[in-house]
Amino acid sequence: YVDSHYNVLFHSCGVVLIDTFVSILSLNLSEPAYGADIAKLEYKLMAGEHGLVIRVKGLNLKTACFLYSQLIIDRLSDFSFTPAVFEMIKEELKKDFNMLIKSEVLAK
Repeated sequence: YVDSHYNVLFHSCGVVLIDTFVSILSLNLSEPAYGADIAKLEYKLMAGEHGLVIRVKGLNLKTACFLYSQLIIDRLSDFSFTPAVFEMIKEELKKDFNMLIKSEVLAK
């Protein structure tokens, strides 16, 4: 029996991996998505309960969904990054996670 809805985010390692993936993918999408941003089409990538969540909105939702889905699929199929990008994202996420685990932040 294989549970196809196994949630990798229940494990701390999975949280870090999906956050790293989302950050790198967002960085990879920033330049090619600039034109769509100017046209008031918006997207948001985030780590959700069951993995990657992609939200798209714009003046014409069908157009926005099509444009962004094509762009995101292209970037996913050709997903790559340099060691320098990975180090930058790693340091950024380290700061975020360290800030989150401080007791005064959790207590608020």
